[in-house]
Amino acid sequence: MLKIGIIPNEDKDEGLKYTRILMDSIRKWGGTALVCDDVASKTGDKELNINEDKMVDMSDVMVCLGGDGTFLKAARTIVAKRKPLLGVNLGKLGFLADVDKNDIEKAAKHLVEGEFTIDERMMLDTAIVRDGKVVAEDIVLNDVVISRGAISRILHLKTYINDAFMDLYPGDGLIISTPTGSTAYSLSAGGPLVEPDVDLIISTPICPHLLYSRSFITTADRVIKVVVAESSHHEAMVTVDGQNGYEVRGGDIIITKKSQVRMPMVRFNEKNFFDVLRGKIYDRGESMK
Repeated sequence: MLKIGIIPNEDKDEGLKYTRILMDSIRKWGGTALVCDDVASKTGDKELNINEDKMVDMSDVMVCLGGDGTFLKAARTIVAKRKPLLGVNLGKLGFLADVDKNDIEKAAKHLVEGEFTIDERMMLDTAIVRDGKVVAEDIVLNDVVISRGAISRILHLKTYINDAFMDLYPGDGLIISTPTGSTAYSLSAGGPLVEPDVDLIISTPICPHLLYSRSFITTADRVIKVVVAESSHHEAMVTVDGQNGYEVRGGDIIITKKSQVRMPMVRFNEKNFFDVLRGKIYDRGESMK
């Protein structure tokens, strides 16, 4: 019997309405629905004396309910445990959490009956080096964003690929993204759309003060090194997947490379990447009129 762990975003799932639907649907089709005790007490479910970490350990597959931010938070929590993750979209866009809230019962049936595939997504490791020492490390599914801080001044970022100087980007910052993250902030900044099952690293400048500046795509075996110019006396920020933020200053080095860890994501065969693009981006303007 497939054990399915559930991580809801209670801010988006008011009263845990859709969490209850998911739990009932999993049990209807013969699976086991698992939630941590905090959620169980609110849904009236039997408490098993487990926290979220233990619930993940007990599960074969994980489902999160919310938006893409919820998916990223859940993915970063469970990636080390190698549990496949499916997202139910309770937000507006939802590239990662791509199951519609109205399709929960159908998705539960597919899960319990094994009618799904596992899509292994490339991730990145990023580290911040200051005075020769690593002061922060993180793992990335979508993107690493290096941006100016609270003071609105141009940020100068010296960018290298495998220690070969690529360019000096003056502007609001730089986005280093995976193919999965190509549909997120990088796209809004003018970056390319990349199929998520390839291994590439995308560097996209944010509002560059250069006429010729464009995104740069390189193979996943390269190492991207970004140096905050020594003349930058104001602080900047490194934001990872929109979840964690780190302050950086002049002379700090941000090193990003392909991770040895990959994120297993549950995918149903009904939609391919291009179907999702048409539904989420190209047709979005019409649906919002």
